[in-house]
Amino acid sequence: MKKIYLSFLTVILFTLYNCTKDTGPVDNDQTIANVSYVNDVQPIFNQYCTSCHPTSGNLDLTTSNSYSQLVNVNASGYSAKRVVPGDPEHSVLYKKIDDSGVYGSNMPLSGNLSQAQINIIKQWIVEGAQNN
Repeated sequence: MKKIYLSFLTVILFTLYNCTKDTGPVDNDQTIANVSYVNDVQPIFNQYCTSCHPTSGNLDLTTSNSYSQLVNVNASGYSAKRVVPGDPEHSVLYKKIDDSGVYGSNMPLSGNLSQAQINIIKQWIVEGAQNN
């Protein structure tokens, strides 16, 4: 009887542990699928970039102008595109926010984006930098 009780108790505890285990929010290293430029990327620009980039660096990141000034557009001062669809490692935008120093100072100058925000922009580029 004691073995049955212990086995039963073990099963109950294991089940409760797995059912109540908190997985928490999405890990900063994870990526999300189907990133929307309008809903996911532009809000990052609005919060961190548009105070300097309606004009600075010949780049306007305001809502009505940002997409057309990023994708397949040559970056001012560099012999590279601002955003190369499908290729974040060759996109000036991504390299400016990933703290690599490849294209000068990290952006934004006021401080780093969170890893989750960087991942959103990277995933958007990986998914083809769609205007969605």
